[in-house]
Amino acid sequence: MRNLIAFSLASLFSFSYAATSSNSAQSTNEYAAFQQFDNEYNVGYATTSGNLTNGNTGGVNNSQFINLEVEHLFNVGVWFDVNASLLTYYSQAVDPAVSSLGSTTGSQPNFGGINASVGYAFAVVPDHLLLIPYGLVGRNTNLSSYTLNNAGTTTNLTQDYFWTFGIGGRVDFRINDVFDVYLDQNAVYNASQAPVTQGLAPNDNYLYTTTLGAKFNVWRSLQLGAKGFYQNSYYTQSLVGAGASVWVPQSTVGGLVSIGLTY
Repeated sequence: MRNLIAFSLASLFSFSYAATSSNSAQSTNEYAAFQQFDNEYNVGYATTSGNLTNGNTGGVNNSQFINLEVEHLFNVGVWFDVNASLLTYYSQAVDPAVSSLGSTTGSQPNFGGINASVGYAFAVVPDHLLLIPYGLVGRNTNLSSYTLNNAGTTTNLTQDYFWTFGIGGRVDFRINDVFDVYLDQNAVYNASQAPVTQGLAPNDNYLYTTTLGAKFNVWRSLQLGAKGFYQNSYYTQSLVGAGASVWVPQSTVGGLVSIGLTY
């Protein structure tokens, strides 16, 4: 009997210690509350409307695209976000960047791409406010009437893409277990790899993007998302063709809705 009592007490102590250790480990993870939103993957659909410029005149272009996203926040604070997009619709009310190519393609060079952001999350206010500085790299298409005209007739068009790299920052505010909002700002440089055989300048540019978004954990692992964004492009050189500036994207406003799962 004495041995049985001693064994029971030892077992109870071991169970209590294990439970305490487990709870302690959970409480030391300062990112647990944010991981409810940031450990997720989703599919989204977006629409945009943008301005094209040509000297002192302008035009409007519209597009739609699908987006796949995978996001993760590690226990140690490392954060990554990967996005892959594909254009599904495009239109513009003015002539293509180089009208000699007719309607083969328009002035928008980005038909799709993949971009990855990696940063570190600082828990400014525990369970409610994160600050995430990050770096960004990507590869995005650079296929427009301008690059087609610049490439000539015998060039391999698989070279028509941008290497994209830059920096950014995100402020993430977790309201409660259901609602989370964030403000994101980044600046990237798009370095054109498209062939330059016709004497025209490459369309290298700086792109600035401001995003305001929200995530909603509506039921179990189901997450809905929505965001609006504004982009502005600045070209490193004047893009000139046939004695006049060509049509190029200047600014864009858009929105995206998504549905996904947390994990």
